[in-house]
Amino acid sequence: MGVKAKGTSKIKRYVEVANSLIAEIVNGRYTLGTLLPTEHELATHFAVSRQTVRAALTIMKDRGYITRKKAVGSLVESINPSVAYSQSVSTIEDLIQVAMSEVRSIESTNSIALDRVLARQLEAPVGSEWIHMSGPRIDAKSTQAGCWANIFINTAYGGALETIRQQPQMMISDILEKHYAITISEVRQTVFAVLIEGDMAQRLNVEDRSAGLRILRHYKDDQGQLVELTETVYPAKRISVSTHLKRVTNAAK
Repeated sequence: MGVKAKGTSKIKRYVEVANSLIAEIVNGRYTLGTLLPTEHELATHFAVSRQTVRAALTIMKDRGYITRKKAVGSLVESINPSVAYSQSVSTIEDLIQVAMSEVRSIESTNSIALDRVLARQLEAPVGSEWIHMSGPRIDAKSTQAGCWANIFINTAYGGALETIRQQPQMMISDILEKHYAITISEVRQTVFAVLIEGDMAQRLNVEDRSAGLRILRHYKDDQGQLVELTETVYPAKRISVSTHLKRVTNAAK
């Protein structure tokens, strides 16, 4: 029983069209400030309906690559749009920022179905199937292992593995967005206090049973489907987590 995103085991045609157009923007065929071909021209080029083209352009607009205006067309707005995440609970906005300057190093990759113990640990469905990657993240300045990461990717997105290996400094969620024209619209982060023991303590060059932080992140797309899980363990002295709480007042009082 997997947790595949709806329709991604066989990519929908409008997603393929969006992928192709995004690749052409990134590769320089369509430059900043230029217009994409008209809906009619794109429909003819890709041999699809104009409805399919509109759905593809909507994906690109939502992700920040283009803007669309009546009587003007689809204008290339960015070749590498940035995304900011915010979380809110009731009337309190919770912003969690973890400053990192690290390079991903993958030492092992395997397919895994979550048993009850691991599912509880990762807060994911029992029996769900994932591509699991494991290895240290290397601090760019010291070239030392700064933390240990376990990364779990929805099996629907296995086609991005080679790009993930080739671009170790790029966030995996960003790679999946570009590769599959999806939008990561929600990231849930939970922080736990842990003890770093045994082999992991040796790999991270800290004393056995020293204090650490375990950060669990769930990445979901705009359909609410779980795309990626990451479990990262840091020695306590190598990371800080900052939370900014702001009270929202009611101006109508």
